[in-house]
Amino acid sequence: MSASKVITVKPWKIYTSVSLSGACVMIFELAGARMIGPYFGTSIYVWTNVIGVILASLSLGYYIGGHKADEQDAHRLLSSCLGATGLSVLLCLLIHDTVLRNLAHWVYDPRFGGLYSSLILFALPSIFFGGISPIATRLTLKSLEETGKVTGKIGAISTIGSLIGTFVGGFILIPFWGVQQVMLSVGVVMLLLSAIFSFHHFLKFAGLGVIIVALYFVFPQVVHGERFSTLYNDVLIYETTDELGDSIRIMQVNNHIGSAQYLHSDDLVYPYLRQFRIDQQLVPDFRNTLTIGGAACSYPRELLMQYDDVTVDVIEIDGKLTEIARKHFDLPSTSRLKTYSQDGRYYVQHTDKTYDVIYLDAFNDLRSIPFQLTTQEFFEEIESVLNPEGAVIINALSSLAQDKTDMIDALVNTVKTAFPYVIVLRVEPDMPKDVLQSLCVVAMKKPIELTSKQIEDQEIRLSGKSIVLKDDYAPVERLVQEGDHIQKAANE
Repeated sequence: MSASKVITVKPWKIYTSVSLSGACVMIFELAGARMIGPYFGTSIYVWTNVIGVILASLSLGYYIGGHKADEQDAHRLLSSCLGATGLSVLLCLLIHDTVLRNLAHWVYDPRFGGLYSSLILFALPSIFFGGISPIATRLTLKSLEETGKVTGKIGAISTIGSLIGTFVGGFILIPFWGVQQVMLSVGVVMLLLSAIFSFHHFLKFAGLGVIIVALYFVFPQVVHGERFSTLYNDVLIYETTDELGDSIRIMQVNNHIGSAQYLHSDDLVYPYLRQFRIDQQLVPDFRNTLTIGGAACSYPRELLMQYDDVTVDVIEIDGKLTEIARKHFDLPSTSRLKTYSQDGRYYVQHTDKTYDVIYLDAFNDLRSIPFQLTTQEFFEEIESVLNPEGAVIINALSSLAQDKTDMIDALVNTVKTAFPYVIVLRVEPDMPKDVLQSLCVVAMKKPIELTSKQIEDQEIRLSGKSIVLKDDYAPVERLVQEGDHIQKAANE
């Protein structure tokens, strides 16, 4: 044992600090990923960066904390480590918006954007989090004979705290409080824990904490519109004008414009939604429709207004978006409209309904493509709920430049494994091929009947050289990245 001064500390103090710290670090990690999501998406790249940076920083914290615990008074050191953890979390909260906005402006690649964001925002707090357990172990340890028992007990208590924090954070705190309030609470809890071991040290850290919190409230984020934090997204509703001066209302989802609606007209804002009107030509007498990916439900609303005998089922995993659509985007309440707040894949697997037209509109944000809606198995499930004369209409984004079509090639190849007739139409044929643009993929069980002019003006033939996406292997993030689509979207 070291010759450092041994101070008797009541076990409940140590166990309380270790368990709550374990809970807070997991809540911090979950909130951190949600914090980055609006700027760089929620792809596997972003989660990999957040988890990797936090694990690396925790490891460094374990190492530093263990060494410092043998060299200094562990009692005061633990108080300082807890206080520094709280301050660094509050600092993360204070600077996150400025950091993320600037990084999103300069770094288009979500791999590097997620990495830089995680390093700047999460590394320092995680190092301090990592230092807590070894210092607490040193403070508890009274003799070498009980080293294993003490180390195991501290590790178990910390892990149990992390387990509880994971479920409480994911199921309760973030859904009901929002990310920023959760981050603020984590910082305050860690500051208060430092008072258990040294009130004098706590007062020093608390003074700095008050300054940081004051700055956070004095200089809040500037929001032009109405903001909502949901289980899945950060949503902003605001009004602006288009290039012709017409007033429109925008639903921005995670810094990406998800939907728009004219304020003084019932026309559709986006060309790809107007392309969906091909449904009448493909299936002249359609009655039952399914839309996967609702957001503001622009096209479902169009169907309800244009047809008196069409039923509309909408699957939107984020039920809050449907509520916003009713309040801000005039989505009507009618018996012909049914909305389901669940994953589109899950709904298709469990429904006993069949449909004349299925619209797949879930690929608008290339940073967060739901891979489970791109695979061969999914389209086989779609085929099973489509009526024999029905059509599937898919909105997809891609450049058509040479060697930049891997993602759309893979998607079309995959659709062809489930449907014998598939075509791809350019929504805006006059667009340059190297510009990121909307493409309309149509799939049917019978020959697709279009006019010769439509085929001549809009149909494109892809190379077909890419892979078939499967549940076991659907590298959509890599395919999008190889097509430079993220940077193209940012530039445009």
